[in-house]
Amino acid sequence: MLGGVNIDVRPLIGPTEAEAATRLLAEVWGTPYESSPIPGDVVRSISAWGGCLLGAFDGEDLIGVVVGIAAAPHSDTLASLITGVAPRAAGAGVGRLLKSAQREWAAERGVAGIEWTYDPLVRRNAHFNLDLLGADVVKYEVEHYPPIPDGINAGDPTDRLLVRVDVRSAAPRDPADDLAARLGAVVVLDEGDDGRPRLHDRPEDAAWLVGTPSDVETLRREDRDASLAWRQAAREVFRAGADRVVAGFTRSGAYLLTKGPTS
Repeated sequence: MLGGVNIDVRPLIGPTEAEAATRLLAEVWGTPYESSPIPGDVVRSISAWGGCLLGAFDGEDLIGVVVGIAAAPHSDTLASLITGVAPRAAGAGVGRLLKSAQREWAAERGVAGIEWTYDPLVRRNAHFNLDLLGADVVKYEVEHYPPIPDGINAGDPTDRLLVRVDVRSAAPRDPADDLAARLGAVVVLDEGDDGRPRLHDRPEDAAWLVGTPSDVETLRREDRDASLAWRQAAREVFRAGADRVVAGFTRSGAYLLTKGPTS
């Protein structure tokens, strides 16, 4: 409940609600309406031709949006393009409600999996996607998108983790701390006292802990060189561990990379 009203998630219909979705996404990504991550005409087309366009409402107030499109014809995969929650609704569980509703939408249409990308340096997104939603990492992609000139990504390389949720069986998972301890995982990337990344030896026969910055979003605003150093360091480690499996994410903000499945 937000603002004393139950949050309602439902399909967005018609051009007016498509415009509202576009305005909300522009607000979340810190950009003018005309530079919104998804233009209004595209949002409207996705909805009109059977894509997944869901909105979260606090009464009459649109506070969150999730957008997805089908992959190639007859594919069993839904590509989740974007999920955005208004700053005024942050921390209220709206994102999880939207992703749950998207999963239900997909299940009703015979979709087996939902895939999307996220910035691996943003800890809260890693926790949300891997722990709360139970997504599995498919691969690390270097410069997945062209440059994105919005208020969040401008000037930053667009490396992303591609993740997938099994619509039928994915479930929340515990943070990877206990598993990392059992495997004797070694730290190969962590954060120094100055906020910059520190690379360490990468023993081939051990599980790796790949750290993330405590607050990369603040670094982007206040220390661009440090944020770019983190991007390059994470890219180096994930590329070196391309044959490894991301087995989870720890409470302290590190990915656990193993040589194979752990169960």
